[in-house]
Amino acid sequence: MKFEINELRETTKLMAPFADFDLERTFYYDETNNIGKFYVKETDFNTAFDSNFILGGIVSNGNIPDFTDFIKGLNLQPNVNEIKFKHIANGDFTYCIKSRKLKSFLELILNSKLSVHYSSLNILYFSIVDIVDSAIANSEISLKLGQPFAMRLKNDLYKLSRLEKDSIVDLFYYYQYPNIKKEKVANFISDLTNLFQEYENSAEFHFGLTSLKQILRESEKSGSLPFIMDETDYILLKDFSHFYLRPLYVFRNSEHIFDNEDTIKATLENYELTENGTIFKHYEFKDSKEDILIQLSDVFVGIVGKFFNFINTSTIEQIDDTLKTFSEIQKENLCLYLNLITKANNENIGFIHNTMSISEMEKLSFVFKKGEKYCS
Repeated sequence: MKFEINELRETTKLMAPFADFDLERTFYYDETNNIGKFYVKETDFNTAFDSNFILGGIVSNGNIPDFTDFIKGLNLQPNVNEIKFKHIANGDFTYCIKSRKLKSFLELILNSKLSVHYSSLNILYFSIVDIVDSAIANSEISLKLGQPFAMRLKNDLYKLSRLEKDSIVDLFYYYQYPNIKKEKVANFISDLTNLFQEYENSAEFHFGLTSLKQILRESEKSGSLPFIMDETDYILLKDFSHFYLRPLYVFRNSEHIFDNEDTIKATLENYELTENGTIFKHYEFKDSKEDILIQLSDVFVGIVGKFFNFINTSTIEQIDDTLKTFSEIQKENLCLYLNLITKANNENIGFIHNTMSISEMEKLSFVFKKGEKYCS
């Protein structure tokens, strides 16, 4: 399948005008929480959705430090022939950041000329936003209100979907979401907006759910929800192919090094990248055992995955309470992690890419703000 990058790349550059997508670097990759496919069953989703899919790793400008002392300090067993996240830390995020090996890793990257990059995808959020986009597509007034308005509606629908998971599962399964049949559009909208009733008069939800209900009525009249029709029954996310392709077309002038895994190979080899019709290839696969930067990418995406699970499963109040209990090593590691992300963001805001709701972004910002006092 030919995948033409030019238009997509230009659109991405317009949406992120302060990112440098033309730079020349070498990106190393690993992944975590690749569930393969996300779909709805009769009584539940096929898998839990609290853990974000993370694709990311190390960025190199050619200045690679000496890792001898770092590796020696890990005290790995003689039979360990490559470094994995499990050798550095384990457990949930708050337990992981008790690890002194993690501290050594974070300090190593932070104090070197290396940087980091990641794409983080909230799976449930990604699966429901097309409802909002479909409604807005049918409303001329809503289209004029722009992205902030759409993000607010998506955020409230996402929060509702978490609170009413069982009802959302029943609704999606009954209507074979995301493949709503034209004759069932009105009924789908009616049943969906019925879930709003308990929440829409609260200050938290009123604006988003009331606005969404109003513009869904326009879709009800037209009998169309364009982005959740003519799809495959029950399949909310068929694969992560676009999330592997995105850094390839965005960072066109860079080299991209992936771990030699069959699933990733199969994903990328389905596509021929073209630019203005000309085929090019600027990525390769390497055995992680032979490349320390792929191994360090595994460690990095491991801690990023744990961090976003912590964000997704906690309220701001719970996060605040948890941070207040941190030991000195936990504070140090949180500070190092946040500084590492800040370093990457300052070098190039294009290195950090989040697909998530406003409420999760607010929690993310809260952690950074609270973490500042540990980092002073």
